[in-house]
Amino acid sequence: MTTRLSKTTAKQPFAAILAAGFAAISMACASGPSRDATLTPMADETPLGGAALDQRKHDLERAYHDLIHIHTTMQNLIDRKDGRALSELDRFADKYMELHLEPMLAAEWQSSHPELMARDASLRFIKAEVLIQMRYPGRVQDVRDEIERRYQGQGDLLIEYPIGSQGTLSKALEILADRKWKG
Repeated sequence: MTTRLSKTTAKQPFAAILAAGFAAISMACASGPSRDATLTPMADETPLGGAALDQRKHDLERAYHDLIHIHTTMQNLIDRKDGRALSELDRFADKYMELHLEPMLAAEWQSSHPELMARDASLRFIKAEVLIQMRYPGRVQDVRDEIERRYQGQGDLLIEYPIGSQGTLSKALEILADRKWKG
């Protein structure tokens, strides 16, 4: 005797996977530095060296991969037409950017540090890509303006954008300008 799965039963594994993904990203956000935010700002304005530089590289890399996962999950939810889950992920992504990403990207020096500038720029582009999916063209334009200001004269810098490939900063800015209105 065969039994048929109902639609709700078929969706339960996806919901469990989605919940596990949110939990993993939440844990990544929660496992940041254990310092009191009121005493030490996250955005360090002094250039780093040695172990501190390695830690900043790791933080930028981790944030980049977090945003790639958020972007991929958003795209999957859009494809599945799951508006409720997409709305929840939008709220999560917005808080993640506000609490974790913005303080990290506030430091000016990493945009000109030879070991960090390409990752910093790539992270800013993936942030813009997530904001496109969240349908915030004004915030995308703010990110684009910030990239142009910070990387003026660095058009040949090789970065990871569009997602899954590499290109120059100037070409990435052109692509981003075209994508800004396509949520």
